[in-house]
Amino acid sequence: MAYPPKFDYEKVALGIPIAGVISNIDYEDKHVFKSKDGEKTMSAVRLVLKLDGYEYPHRSRWMTFSYDERSNLFQKYLSELILGAMPEMEMDLDVIKGMRVSTVWGEQNDFQFIESISPIGEKRKISDVKLIDPEGNDVEAPEDGDAPF
Repeated sequence: MAYPPKFDYEKVALGIPIAGVISNIDYEDKHVFKSKDGEKTMSAVRLVLKLDGYEYPHRSRWMTFSYDERSNLFQKYLSELILGAMPEMEMDLDVIKGMRVSTVWGEQNDFQFIESISPIGEKRKISDVKLIDPEGNDVEAPEDGDAPF
């Protein structure tokens, strides 16, 4: 007897641009990441996308919730979607909700993943992003796009 999947899913076309919108961001405080070095429990995040021409939402893989310059979240997503993005800046990630994007998908071992993502139109500007200073206070970004800290 076959069991139904936990959620509805459909495969996307591979290697070609697919437009869509970042419809939501999933957060998990205690996500278990498994690797050849063992397991680590960390804060995690993934993007939820509504792709044009597809019925069901599609998601990025879970990533550590870090703006470190080596993190996937920063390298693959923030640096591509936000003009002036800088490592370790503190910002409200929800500002990219509703952003129109173009994605290219790949597949490995029957698992599909986002190979690349880019904005449709202009990148979001740092001045459009709600910044949070190291003490947790909201900060207005200057007109030149550089973070004030």
